[in-house]
Amino acid sequence: MQMRWGYIAALIGASAAHAAAAQDAVVSRLARDSQSPISAQGRQSASGDHIGFVVGTIEYLLVHELAHLVIYEKDVPIVGSVENAADYVAAMALIREEPLDPSQRDRAAKFLRSAASAFAASWDAGATIGSEIPYWGEHALTIQRYYQIACLLYGSNPVEFASVPRATGLPPGRAQACVGEYARATRAIDWLMSTYGRQPNDAPALPTEIVYEHAPTTVSASVVRRLKSLELLEKIVARFHERFTIEQPFKLVLRSCGSSQAAWMPESRELAICYELVDALYLLGFRATPLDEGAAGSRRGAH
Repeated sequence: MQMRWGYIAALIGASAAHAAAAQDAVVSRLARDSQSPISAQGRQSASGDHIGFVVGTIEYLLVHELAHLVIYEKDVPIVGSVENAADYVAAMALIREEPLDPSQRDRAAKFLRSAASAFAASWDAGATIGSEIPYWGEHALTIQRYYQIACLLYGSNPVEFASVPRATGLPPGRAQACVGEYARATRAIDWLMSTYGRQPNDAPALPTEIVYEHAPTTVSASVVRRLKSLELLEKIVARFHERFTIEQPFKLVLRSCGSSQAAWMPESRELAICYELVDALYLLGFRATPLDEGAAGSRRGAH
């Protein structure tokens, strides 16, 4: 149930030791390139723009992991990769749901674009250091996940997101098909909600404990402050409980894990977001290009 973030994390290695070494190599390279403040003792403060990029990506990956929770708890039948299904649920939730903050109706789409940009930047980072492409992984390749989000965004509103095909390099035929892809995803999400969603006679939601463990770096501390100021995790969890009934409580925790990942762990009933992932996403932000501004030419030939 782990969501490991592209080349920044362990998908590029067959063993834990190899994975950790590969992750360290990418993060070190990004740190050298960006000269960004990661150390808790660093004198610089974390950039607000890059913190926003991290927070937006965290919303996507949290909804992705909550999708894993639902699929596991409800034993939802999935055709194909469960990781791909969770990606679709996360993207569609950010596109379709009523905004968590009514005063910022475009924030969900903005955060979704941050997640897409993180996937593309992760792909570019892997290309930079010549990482092996994880064709065997449970997830789609990060560049495919980027285009999947781009396609769903465009398909949801070809007028509002008219710049997406040109910016991302989606061929006209593929872009046209995105309207149908979005429609099929909509029917699937509607079926998921009507079949497994909260029913009128369901018991009240069980409480979810949200724990922010000590943030060890300047960046992670800045991200925690932003998350708390937005009450983002609390709002996402509250929305989740409005939509689904879960038989047993679970805990959402931000902590240091030793690897850059987010994971739903059914054995301990914990959904963890690792501070190592927060720092890695911040570094990716220096490479990221907004989805609607794209760098399609360089990505198409990345590998």
